[in-house]
Amino acid sequence: MDTRVAIVGAGGAGLAAAQALAVRGVGFVVFEAGSGVGGNWRYPNDSGFSSGYQSLRANTSKHHTRYRALPIGRTKSLFLHHSEMLAYLERFTDHFGLRDSIRFNTRVTAARRTDGAWSVTAGGRTETFSHVVVATGFNSMPRYPALPGQFDGLQMHTHEYRVPDPFAQRDVVVIGIGCSGAELACEISRVARSVAVAARSGSWISPRRWGPIPIDWFDTRLASLLPIELRRPPFSLIFRLAGGPRPRGLPAPDHPIGYKPLTISDDFLRLVRSGKIEVCAPVTALRRDRVLLADGSERAADALLYATGYETRFDFLPPDADAPSNERAPLYRGVVSLAVPDLFFIGVVFAAGAILPLMEAQANWCADVICGRLALPSADTMRQSVERDAAVRMRYFDKRFGFIWDRLPYCRTLERESAAASRKPGAVAPGAAGSTT
Repeated sequence: MDTRVAIVGAGGAGLAAAQALAVRGVGFVVFEAGSGVGGNWRYPNDSGFSSGYQSLRANTSKHHTRYRALPIGRTKSLFLHHSEMLAYLERFTDHFGLRDSIRFNTRVTAARRTDGAWSVTAGGRTETFSHVVVATGFNSMPRYPALPGQFDGLQMHTHEYRVPDPFAQRDVVVIGIGCSGAELACEISRVARSVAVAARSGSWISPRRWGPIPIDWFDTRLASLLPIELRRPPFSLIFRLAGGPRPRGLPAPDHPIGYKPLTISDDFLRLVRSGKIEVCAPVTALRRDRVLLADGSERAADALLYATGYETRFDFLPPDADAPSNERAPLYRGVVSLAVPDLFFIGVVFAAGAILPLMEAQANWCADVICGRLALPSADTMRQSVERDAAVRMRYFDKRFGFIWDRLPYCRTLERESAAASRKPGAVAPGAAGSTT
């Protein structure tokens, strides 16, 4: 059949995929469950999948938080508010004429491969496509810890959080110390009676800036040419200097910087130092109006906010698609399914720093494969590469994150192979069997 691609999702990843296919003259349809583009950057979002909240802003500076294909232009903020990010994504959509190819309010409920093609069911209608690009992200299915007991107060996951008002005049325990947990603890502390963050382990925590300088300005392409073990010590120093003295009671990280996702928050460390936010041991059980902690103590609480991450699931895909999970991602170059080579994933990626340029690099590489400009190696070769990637990940990163990457070297690999495809169309990229970074 003719090449016709189904893209699932019109957030940052889906728009990158659409633009990359459009400039290569490949036909596509984007299916978006909500009424507009933007994903998590659209607030409020009626898709049912967004985790965006009213005060959300980017953790990386605008110089990095953009596609290469379109400058971000003048903005009020250095770290863009969700309204500014959405305006940029809307402009990107219209600049490249993508809107007419997006079907809004159309949720994909099934995608099945039959007779060498894909049958995609969305909005009650089934159509045939040659390829499927999954660009839904992985922050839409909340993960909860298995805590014994019962709790009588308010319970909410960060996925459901929009404004701090429900926590007003409550004793709140935030479970988790990642980005969302830290940022929302700060926001809730302005209205709550008390806020404690239950931290299972230490985390690398930093404000967005070191003085006037955005932290991500130190993450340069030149520096990324050094091996990761040589880059980590200076970044550790920068984080310590930017964050200031570690507050008492806050556990120190027990892993090298970048080993797992970083925690970025302008106010968290300051509020812990001032006593506005307490840090306590992990929650091990629920006791109706209190929680039991790992150190044997109990803490009164009438509200819990679960900042415990997400499950990576793609329920519309068949089991034999072997879709990525949090711990395991059998994807060649982090994009192509090993089980079904005409199934691609854009934006299923953890990395320290701006993700939008990574999505763009993935999208361009993916589009080169789909249009035939870049040939895939054999199935065995792709599997060897995925195994080498897993070995690198086991050495340098937390094994619980099956799709975490060393951001700029990963991006450089994809860009290099796309450039090679432009020079010699239809060939397998040199070094295809090697690790991606």
